[in-house]
Amino acid sequence: MTDMLVKALLIAALLGVTSASAQLSRRSFGGLPRWADSALVAAGMGRQFTLSSQLNPAYELADFDGDGLSDVAVEIKDTGLRYGIAIVHRIDRSVHVVGAGRPVGNGKDQLSRSASWGVSSLRHARHLAFGRDVLYISQPGAHDGWLAWDGRAYVWMEGD
Repeated sequence: MTDMLVKALLIAALLGVTSASAQLSRRSFGGLPRWADSALVAAGMGRQFTLSSQLNPAYELADFDGDGLSDVAVEIKDTGLRYGIAIVHRIDRSVHVVGAGRPVGNGKDQLSRSASWGVSSLRHARHLAFGRDVLYISQPGAHDGWLAWDGRAYVWMEGD
């Protein structure tokens, strides 16, 4: 009976360790939704990119693709230590990387380590073509701007 109890506890402990280490959200940002977490892992998180908390904020929830569901934008860096943002669409779990070695749209392939970003609505700005949430990015020594989903990709729009 004791051997059976020990085996059961070992199996439970191993399962607990495995599921806990598979979830980025519990260790890194304590609240990243599991659907976003699993989409990021499937897209190469841990191999091509790592989660980062150098930028401000570390992650945001908003409806970036205009489908009525909250999507997630999370700060990342690539293996070359270039910062960027990964945006996960909830509807199809697709991951879109901006920066971190991929084009931002403003002539750069990364965000500054001291960049700040957040969610904004262009309904209140001069760019009325987008009726959904967008990412506002501010970087020292660079032009501020918005990243908006155009139905195919995230596009950069220069700020005023």
